Amino acid sequence: MQLMRNCLSPNKLAWLRQELGEHAEGLIAAMDAAGSQYLASLLEPQAGDLSSPESQLKFAWFQQKLALTTRLTDAELTLLPVLSLESRHVELVTPEYLATALQQLSRESVLGFDTETRASFEPSVQHPLSLVQLATADTCYLFQQAVLGDAFAQLKPLLENEQILKVGIGLRGDGQALKRDWNILVSPRLDLNWAMAQLGAGKEMGTRQLVAVLLHQRIDKPKKITLSNWQQVPLSPAQIQYAALDALAANHCFWQLIEKLRGFYGKTSAENKSLLPTNLAARLASYFNPC
Repeated sequence: MQLMRNCLSPNKLAWLRQELGEHAEGLIAAMDAAGSQYLASLLEPQAGDLSSPESQLKFAWFQQKLALTTRLTDAELTLLPVLSLESRHVELVTPEYLATALQQLSRESVLGFDTETRASFEPSVQHPLSLVQLATADTCYLFQQAVLGDAFAQLKPLLENEQILKVGIGLRGDGQALKRDWNILVSPRLDLNWAMAQLGAGKEMGTRQLVAVLLHQRIDKPKKITLSNWQQVPLSPAQIQYAALDALAANHCFWQLIEKLRGFYGKTSAENKSLLPTNLAARLASYFNPC
């Protein structure tokens, strides 16, 4: 349990590391161990009311929130296995395949969602949206505007389908670009950064941290690829992998979040307050109890 790292502000952590150097992580680990031992002692039978099922549920919820909102250090990230496309498929959608791809995606209840736009290095230049990625559990479909041309507009019914949740990470810019360039209003959508904020994350987690805490894997985000030309045809193998993994990761992160929260949905504290934040529980209710 990384209690101290979660509770200390980034400024305090930076100060500790500056003052103690190589000994800082040892101190933090010792504080975490002491905190974990103390919390465990509260659940022992001799602790009286604190060992009740209600108290155990409350502590379990505390531990789950802590695990979900604690950021990993760069050193910890490097130890995780790399998220890959193994056992997953990528479809580069052509005009001939477009109708079939949209039909297949329309059968899903949740889609991982992301976009890519060619980076601009001039303040007055804004490139149009280049790519939309939509992912099921095992397949990512890449819709490149340079390949599809005006047929790209056929994405509108799917992206506006109220029966299909589009989930992603940091979706504001993606939604704005689709509205600006194609008059597509992506709805409904769920930003996983928002979901984690409801659980107490101090600031946006971002793709790397969400993949780490929810999937226990590492996703690499090389700037060379991030800032590459997403309008080029064909996309490079590195671009294809980068784009597909983002959307696939969003899909898998969503369902992992559901699994980690499912046991606490509908449960209340002694004060009859819902353990899950009300806004989050309302947004996710149908996924805890699928029809």
